[in-house]
Amino acid sequence: MPYKRHSSSNLKRNHSNDSDTDFSSDDEGCPKMTPHEEQQMFEREQHIAFSGRCHIGDPESCTQLRNEINSRCGPRPSTSNNMEFILNRDLQKRGTSISNPRTVARVLNSHLPNQKRRVDRVATKSFCTQYIQNGTKIVVASQDEKIRFYQRNPDKSKYRSKYMKSDELRVDQCGWSILDTAISLNGDLIAYGTWKDAVFVGKLDFTERQNITWFPIDLNGEPGRDHCAVFCVKFSDSSEQIVCGTSQYSIHVFDVEQRRRIRTIVNAHEDDVNSVCFADLGSNLIYSAGDDGLVKVWDKRAWSDGDVEPVGVFAGHRDGVTHVDSRQDERYLLSNSKDQTIKVWDLRKFSNMSGVEATRACVQSQHWDYRWQPAPPGLCQPVAGDTSVMTLRGHSVLHTLVRANFSPESTGRRYIYTGCARGEVVVYDIMSGTVSRRLKGHTAVVRECDWHPTENEIVSSAWDGVTTVWTWDERQEGVIAPYDHPNISQFGDEDSCDELFQPVKKQCRRQRKTMSSRGHPCSSSSISQN
Repeated sequence: MPYKRHSSSNLKRNHSNDSDTDFSSDDEGCPKMTPHEEQQMFEREQHIAFSGRCHIGDPESCTQLRNEINSRCGPRPSTSNNMEFILNRDLQKRGTSISNPRTVARVLNSHLPNQKRRVDRVATKSFCTQYIQNGTKIVVASQDEKIRFYQRNPDKSKYRSKYMKSDELRVDQCGWSILDTAISLNGDLIAYGTWKDAVFVGKLDFTERQNITWFPIDLNGEPGRDHCAVFCVKFSDSSEQIVCGTSQYSIHVFDVEQRRRIRTIVNAHEDDVNSVCFADLGSNLIYSAGDDGLVKVWDKRAWSDGDVEPVGVFAGHRDGVTHVDSRQDERYLLSNSKDQTIKVWDLRKFSNMSGVEATRACVQSQHWDYRWQPAPPGLCQPVAGDTSVMTLRGHSVLHTLVRANFSPESTGRRYIYTGCARGEVVVYDIMSGTVSRRLKGHTAVVRECDWHPTENEIVSSAWDGVTTVWTWDERQEGVIAPYDHPNISQFGDEDSCDELFQPVKKQCRRQRKTMSSRGHPCSSSSISQN
């Protein structure tokens, strides 16, 4: 069955009847509540979940992180200053160059996306989406074995142009769905992973309207074994290597030019490897996360000596980790987990063996399947030996490997944003630990979303087949443009970011012209009757 398996090793090895999962033991000894008390508890928990919960696990590292963010972007402007909103919006619209990165971050952080605009809708689930070529294009991979590219009209302002499909590629081989895609830094190579024992690489050439030629790189040198899945694929910054994680608990590194596997870490995790990433551009550090609930750090420099042991491990999740992302400073990283949390880690503070063993025990005690069951109670309990800097709650990780990331450098990397099983994009503010934006608009789980590298724009794709771009609209903030202000130019209908905006057609005028050309008088009474 080509679905992502449950994370718990204990479930796979010792629990033979998935349909008989019983949580009755969790309720033993719980005090009985009246219906009124249950309703109050539900409303209280719902309010906490939607506003976001933040637990600080390491106050020292958290303070250092927040001080670093504050030095890069300053405090977020108050939303009550309408004039500042309008001036900043006009500053972005005119494309004025700002040399001070702190000012840029302050401007962008006052315009968090709040308005959606649909890019496309397909009749199948969309799994992957990201900005490529420095944000000039969007790439979306779906279950229909196609990778689609979208871009704006380069001759028009971003306020006057929608994303339109520019290219479409059909992959060479696909098992159930495309699970991950990667584009090289300069945008000339593309790779994808699926339920096949290979990584497929091709050269992008948008000048030729021909389908791409894919070159498979076998994981084991034995093509045809389709039971293996490649859940994550990443290019190195030089595009010379590809690293991937698989359902065989292993991590593979490939040489792109020679199209061969150059390194394999067997049993890198004790379960599926769901995510891998590089610590920074040019870095020798690789982060990996798996269904064993652990996040591991690997140093490629040690591999030449035959040492393939991780240089450190982060433990503290109660279930499998779906995604890992670097803050691009070789110090902080985050992990998103099926225990419904995002954790931030400090690279200087690894977990000890007791914390690793506590995490293993928690993960192996889980007997639920995140693909179709709701999250069980008890996931909020802390794990002994958790060394995370902070833990964020307020989004839902169900059905698929939902991904979370740090916001780009243009925002001072102040935010953490993630997809959600409720069909939302959730944006957390690291400074306050609360939810800054909850972008609602999808009707199914949002597996992946991506923040534009230089603009406050987020693209999301979901299992409803819809790809959506989220931008900032002052009208959503209750800001009215003072058109008589000498420094602010008016904008017309073509600047509207209403998703379904259509200009009003003047039918009466055309009707009068038609009747006049036929020699019939056009009276107001005859028009009103029609």
